[in-house]
Amino acid sequence: MTGTPPLTRALVQQAAAQLRPAHSEEFDQHRAWYVLVGTGLYYVREILAKATGRPAPDAARSRRILDELGFPVLALGYGDLLDNGHPAHRPDPPGRHRE
Repeated sequence: MTGTPPLTRALVQQAAAQLRPAHSEEFDQHRAWYVLVGTGLYYVREILAKATGRPAPDAARSRRILDELGFPVLALGYGDLLDNGHPAHRPDPPGRHRE
């Protein structure tokens, strides 16, 4: 019985060559995590599914897998994220302290 070949950078690069890179006119707030492969950005789950031939894990696991292979992983920022940053990274308002 043969197992599934291990995921490699080369397989991810081959998958990227077969996919259309993300485009600013097509960004979607439900696709927040992207990976930089060559000069193109690709949605993390889409490129993993293409590279493995199987459904990709959730976005959190997908981005960790791609990070472990040495690819830069980026998050889409829009609206309030651009103006104020992520809520968990904002300073506490006066009189409120995190526990």
